[in-house]
Amino acid sequence: MKTSVMEVRDMLSVLSVQGVEKRIGEVPGVESVTVNFAAGSATVRFDETRLSLADIRSDVRQIGSKDDAADDGGKEPEEPDAPSAVTQPVAVKAPPSAASADASSPDKDAMKGMKGTP
Repeated sequence: MKTSVMEVRDMLSVLSVQGVEKRIGEVPGVESVTVNFAAGSATVRFDETRLSLADIRSDVRQIGSKDDAADDGGKEPEEPDAPSAVTQPVAVKAPPSAASADASSPDKDAMKGMKGTP
């Protein structure tokens, strides 16, 4: 048996310590795994006659790919049929005509009592 330390910081960004230990421990030939979160490393005890540290890394990536495929049912993400934001024409009302402008102007009788008005 051989004991080596491997970098696992990238795995710890998506998996818990237990998740990393489980994933590495699933590799045939690995006897034990201890992850140090602070150091971003794992101490791995494995059978060096069956595999190398590079083999362990490769197998962990393959296990991760299989797990990711199983999470989404093994399907590729589907493209939406239509864009998520569709631009639709908007009806805009025309400004009021000159005739209705008089109706909206202040009433002269109402303004008689105000200062500064003729």
